[in-house]
Amino acid sequence: MPYTPALLPLLQKALASTSFCVDDMEGLGLGDWHASVLLDNTQYLSSFDPLAFNDRNLVGDTPLDIAYRLNRIALIEKLEALGALGDKQLRDWKGLGSFMPHDKYMHLPARQGKIKTLETRFRLGGSLNHRDVGGNTPIHWLAINGHFKAVKYFTDNYNMFELDMNAKNNEGNTARNLAILNGHHDIAQQLLIREINNYISAARIWHEMSAGWTWMLPRRNA
Repeated sequence: MPYTPALLPLLQKALASTSFCVDDMEGLGLGDWHASVLLDNTQYLSSFDPLAFNDRNLVGDTPLDIAYRLNRIALIEKLEALGALGDKQLRDWKGLGSFMPHDKYMHLPARQGKIKTLETRFRLGGSLNHRDVGGNTPIHWLAINGHFKAVKYFTDNYNMFELDMNAKNNEGNTARNLAILNGHHDIAQQLLIREINNYISAARIWHEMSAGWTWMLPRRNA
């Protein structure tokens, strides 16, 4: 399943900062359409196989499913216009985290970009997935206010800090959406790379678990 030549170097560049490579994506059944959604790139859609925009990868996601999950706004518009299939519950799902409208314990240092304070309070039981009155997590606020160093630190270690990388606020925006809206394109690029890494990692784990469950099923007699 080779990728379209124009798309391949963009994909290789993005994956260079992740734990994965092009072969990993191919192994999970991620084709051109899936890859463009992950890259948030609409430039080459017209050169893709028009019969493949509803293809499902090995964990069952269509390109539109991924676009809904990551709130890839331009890709959602393009794919919906083509009549693509996707689970709209993924678009509406806001993610993990408790609603704490008056919380300042985590959200105030996030607004200020205070890495050490956030890290200490996380270790004392605070969560980087807690939601304020607008549904924003601390990572949303780091992105809004342009705290690149803090965004990079926490998202590079998203597993350790138990981050929901796909969290959406009450308006449906991810942290990356808000970085773009506020002109912080360096942060948006950092979040794009982490979103790609997170998606591939989760897809691989799910696929391996599914394969294990299949292996454990009793065999039927011929």
